[in-house]
Amino acid sequence: MSGFLGQMLQGVLGGGQQGQASPIAGILQQVLSVKDGDKQGVAAIISKFQSAGLGQPVQSWVGTGQNAPVSGNQVGQVFSQNQIEGWAQQAGTTPDAMRDVLAQALPHVIDHATPGGQVPAQTTDLSGLIGRLFGGAGTTR
Repeated sequence: MSGFLGQMLQGVLGGGQQGQASPIAGILQQVLSVKDGDKQGVAAIISKFQSAGLGQPVQSWVGTGQNAPVSGNQVGQVFSQNQIEGWAQQAGTTPDAMRDVLAQALPHVIDHATPGGQVPAQTTDLSGLIGRLFGGAGTTR
């Protein structure tokens, strides 16, 4: 899937410029760093989706089968309006577009972060994971 996610997200944001993947990669790193109680990273994202009544789709992302889709509106039930607006501002887009980007990206990100259907206790190499999904775009430090 190398590079595919970056191209897909650029299309959602309405541009085809290579540089647009960089802020999205950084935002996905922030999303994967969220906390939910005593959970952080992938486990926290899964917990937040389950708490929002979206356990079935998120479990499909963890599992080894087909990833179930979610909508931008459903992503808006998982993350606060302030989080969405902050990420949208960083990416130079609207909150609606950011919700749509996250709805398309998170199934792929969680799927790749849970190889073999196992949720890692802690997601440590976020930049490497995001880099693989974006084909290396925008993940250097």
